[in-house]
Amino acid sequence: MKTWHMVAALAVAAVLTLTIGLFPARAAAPDGCPQAAFGFSGDERERMHAAVAKTLAEAQAPGITAGVFVPGRGTWICVVGVSDQETGRVMNAADRFRIGSITKTFTGTAVLRLVDQGLIGLDEPLSRYVDWPDGNAITIRQLLNMTSGVYDYTEDPEFEKRYQADPAGSFGPRDALDIARNHEPYFPPGQGFHYSNTNYILLETVVERVTGRAVGDLITEEIIDKLGLDSTSYPATSALEPPYARGYDETPDPGDGAATRDVTESNPGYAGAAGAMVSNLHDLRIWAAELANGALISERLQRERLQTVPLTQGAQVSYGLGIADWGGWLGHNGTIIGYNTAMFYLPGTGAVIVVEVNRSSLDTDHATPLFGELAKILYPDR
Repeated sequence: MKTWHMVAALAVAAVLTLTIGLFPARAAAPDGCPQAAFGFSGDERERMHAAVAKTLAEAQAPGITAGVFVPGRGTWICVVGVSDQETGRVMNAADRFRIGSITKTFTGTAVLRLVDQGLIGLDEPLSRYVDWPDGNAITIRQLLNMTSGVYDYTEDPEFEKRYQADPAGSFGPRDALDIARNHEPYFPPGQGFHYSNTNYILLETVVERVTGRAVGDLITEEIIDKLGLDSTSYPATSALEPPYARGYDETPDPGDGAATRDVTESNPGYAGAAGAMVSNLHDLRIWAAELANGALISERLQRERLQTVPLTQGAQVSYGLGIADWGGWLGHNGTIIGYNTAMFYLPGTGAVIVVEVNRSSLDTDHATPLFGELAKILYPDR
């Protein structure tokens, strides 16, 4: 699985509101991690810092932002490294990151809101909205929970070469769907699970045809603005709004042989409703809880959202309607060129863990394993 996928999901599973501006990113701390910390034992803080330091070294990442929030127990924010290798600008907890597949949680919520409004039928065929091979047999539900069998355009070798060569180049939903049309499905609709970004490009098309509005505008007005997520956006251009962490590709630049190359400016059209969005630690903390608790949709549809299917037989990771269940933690992760992110909430505790890393190739994931380590430190019996 590549790009903004749930990278290394099974491997991770097997191992398995405070204002950010109030926290000085370089404050000294007993465990040596520049952080804000309230609560947790000294041993827990030291072990969490060690996990961050280990990930920073192994990923050779410029910087990492990690936040752990457990009501009644503690808050721990660790910000290490730099957001800009050229200037040496220190990473800040307020910095925005490209969040890759966490975008799917927003897209899924937008779709479910339209289901609540009676504008889309969860079990209606895709063909009602979009002309697509097997469209009469594929349902909106199957697109949401990755059981449609539709080919993932990001697994096409030519797509990977194109994106890698020119991240800011021209690409859009029609290009993605054209690629997917030229490949056979993985299985008949409803007969398996395969994580496919094309599902969410098709959902983007459905939303826009039903509402007559761009999916990014709908997400902004119906989710971001309603929840006050001021540092979250669905960008229309390759530029990011400051403050932001610059993103670095692990793949050496063939032009100069550098160990990393700056890929901050990336065309959001490559990922669309499957992975185009931008956010930061503060907003992801809020969104993780709102998502897991069913904000903005009916209780009935929240129950539907949390009916998950395992990635493989016996897997501890399962997938619902635009949400993942990682051994009881609800949320999503995201990998896109230059950035890794993970955002999860533990029901019954109110605990949230968010991790952001500003170095990634098309098929690596450093944020999700770090989330797993932090979760094990806090809840060793789960």
